[in-house]
Amino acid sequence: MNRQRVCLITPRELTANPRILKEAQALHEAGYSVHIICGRYLPRDHNADIASILSDIQMTQVVFGRKVARFTTHARQKFTQFIADQLYNHAFEIDRLAELGHDPVVGDLISAVTSASPADLYIAHYVAALPAAAAAARKHNARYAFDAEDYHLGDLPDEPEHKLVKAKIRHIESSYLPGAAYVTAASPLIADAYAETYGIARPTPILNVFPKANAPSAPTPRGTASPGPSLYWFSQTIGPGRGLETALDAIAIARTRPHLHLRGTPAVGYRKNLTACAASLGVEKQLHFREPASPTELERLGSAFDIGFVGEIEDTRNRAIALTNKLFSYWMSGLPTIVSDIPAHQPYLKAHPDFVQGFTDAPMLANRLDFLLGDAEGLAAARQSAFAAAASIYNWEHEAVTWLQLVDGLLQGRLKNAFRNEV
Repeated sequence: MNRQRVCLITPRELTANPRILKEAQALHEAGYSVHIICGRYLPRDHNADIASILSDIQMTQVVFGRKVARFTTHARQKFTQFIADQLYNHAFEIDRLAELGHDPVVGDLISAVTSASPADLYIAHYVAALPAAAAAARKHNARYAFDAEDYHLGDLPDEPEHKLVKAKIRHIESSYLPGAAYVTAASPLIADAYAETYGIARPTPILNVFPKANAPSAPTPRGTASPGPSLYWFSQTIGPGRGLETALDAIAIARTRPHLHLRGTPAVGYRKNLTACAASLGVEKQLHFREPASPTELERLGSAFDIGFVGEIEDTRNRAIALTNKLFSYWMSGLPTIVSDIPAHQPYLKAHPDFVQGFTDAPMLANRLDFLLGDAEGLAAARQSAFAAAASIYNWEHEAVTWLQLVDGLLQGRLKNAFRNEV
């Protein structure tokens, strides 16, 4: 059995990074020794909850944030970031200042990764993990890779107040991406954006799909959630910029009178604002908030609803080109999906018109809701089609084949550098 070692690195909590969990499980099943080094910033140890599921996978946590870190640790992290920011902003544009100024966890993440047992490959998730992966690879004569879950340079609008943040991201990515053994991206358009921005070979798209084991046993003709009929949306954080206000506008005029069910943790003040919006439209009783759930339960829980909703607003470049994981989660749940008319969604609107419907405004969204909810046989057929597509194409077992070929080719010597296509 192959026991080469792969270290997966993320500054985030594991519950906020299901992609890294899928990678860890796939590597473990392929015979690799896996070490996850992740952030921890929530009072409840969600990472430990998930680690109990991932047997034989080592995990190291790096604490930061005032909720879990000691006062002295938190103060040191924030002070270091502040000083680095000040120096970087005053023309001292060197690598370490960009790195330490980017995120308060970067310094401790570098220390944790470089002091851990050596690995053959370090895979960084998110910009804050890139310096740590590169430093450890340099120290141990290993390779490092990067997974772009978003187009991070396009996360924020092109406004003057974001200039420093974007400059640090560009500095870090341009310093380390050319030396990566490979780069993957969570959507084809994100892959295109990275190739265009940094002049690197086009990253390999690896979609945010889920293991088939997460799916319900079979699709159902319609949802069972009460009250219904139901439009469903989930995310780690319920907040603005996700089209939820448009969904309420549509519900207010839809003949089928659907209910909007939201799963996640509301951002500070947002639940009050959204409830007020619903009340002003006369649909306050049609808005429902549901508790967050384990990543492994989302697809089975999702199957209880009628239709999935993805309403991303094209307010940043990343929002326009990213594919959220909820899109593929809905299909695995057996939910037809109504999506906003952004560039990332266009190929799926064309490929799957039987279970993916687009909208540009509230009246069009209301029309889509009435079309699906007003036809019981059509809704059942759309649910069957979504479930079948997830079972055959849009699942992690299918997508992992491509990803593991990158890792295997690199570590088994078939590719000296998979990213640069050196054979």
